[in-house]
Amino acid sequence: MPGLLPRTIQRLIGTLVVGVTACQSPDQPTAASRPASAPPPTATPAPQLVEQALGNSGFFVSLPSTYRLRSTDAADFLVYYFAPADTTVRTQFTGGLYLGGHPQGMDSTAAGCQMRRVATTLLGRPATWQVQRCATGYTLNAVFDSHSGQGWSPLINAFGEAKSAAELRQLLAIFATLRQQRPPAGKVPR
Repeated sequence: MPGLLPRTIQRLIGTLVVGVTACQSPDQPTAASRPASAPPPTATPAPQLVEQALGNSGFFVSLPSTYRLRSTDAADFLVYYFAPADTTVRTQFTGGLYLGGHPQGMDSTAAGCQMRRVATTLLGRPATWQVQRCATGYTLNAVFDSHSGQGWSPLINAFGEAKSAAELRQLLAIFATLRQQRPPAGKVPR
């Protein structure tokens, strides 16, 4: 069982990479279209992810060790935002998770942007991301059933922004780590 979670995450990331590649515009060079004389791009190591609890909701997500989680609580919903802990860092991705009954989602495509749908798996079930590619980067959004069994959090809205396709892949990899741990009998999560 110890190796099951990493293999599952690797499979999900592979699925997400295929979908993200489809979101890139045709004018971006691919490895196959690069001239032979051009050096291959250097791979940046993926940041170490550290699992963090989303308050007492029973949900957990793994974030880069350089990121922090901030929450907004209300009577009938919770929102968790993640961003670099160093507020002077402006080039990295940000995102969040809404748990509640009335998610906003992404209604339309902004002017000058392209919208793609990317099928994936969240919480072990099929889900669809809306990925919007604009001149300034990517915006993504997915609304899906939380299967929490709690009346106050029937839906989850995962959302984020990334400046590059590489950051978009990192953001999708983070959302792929989302998991739920059922509370012990008699305890109500919140």
